[in-house]
Amino acid sequence: MVAAGLLEELRDFHRRYNQEKVAENCQDYQHGIFQSIGFKEFHEYLITEGKCPQETSALLLEKGIQALKLVTKRYARKQNKWVRNRFLRRPGPNVPPVYGLEVSDLSQWDENVLKPALQIVESFIQGRQPSADPVKMESEIKEDKRSHHMCELCNRVIIGDREWAAHTKSKSHLHHLKKRRKLHSTLSAVESRVNVTETQGDHEGTENLGQDPQTSPAQPENG
Repeated sequence: MVAAGLLEELRDFHRRYNQEKVAENCQDYQHGIFQSIGFKEFHEYLITEGKCPQETSALLLEKGIQALKLVTKRYARKQNKWVRNRFLRRPGPNVPPVYGLEVSDLSQWDENVLKPALQIVESFIQGRQPSADPVKMESEIKEDKRSHHMCELCNRVIIGDREWAAHTKSKSHLHHLKKRRKLHSTLSAVESRVNVTETQGDHEGTENLGQDPQTSPAQPENG
């Protein structure tokens, strides 16, 4: 958001609509557009920009960015909870299908999120059935409370389908998953370098074997 021009937009909005209210000490971040995420978090930065040392301004900017991340995550969790309750747990009449996308790996965002999302929307607009399957409503899912699931990443046995689903979304499991992906990425890079080195060695050996003995460097004579 910052890279996309958030600060310029905030400065312009602050100058037009909030600077005078701040001067009169009557700004209100609880009503209307001012309660939007991304504005009140940068209040200190905006009112002190150009009036304090650059180091202080940089600290206030970083403080605003961290606050923005925090409230964004909080709002996302609230949205997810609302979607689950409204569309999956207690669905009412005429509930549209809900599709889940894999968003944990940011390096695969276009492939795992953007492309499937566009395909689903395009299918909906054209009146076609998307190739992806919608998320099943929780009322349709039969849970086995006695099932055993072995998590090799965490070295734990999880009993129950619901507990297993919760475990796979837990911070500890995702942390181990991230570490394994990083390890696999490192090993792949090492293997690639080893293969390149071996290929170069084989190529040099082939050149030496095919060299004409008469053109070989002269060897010193003994005695």
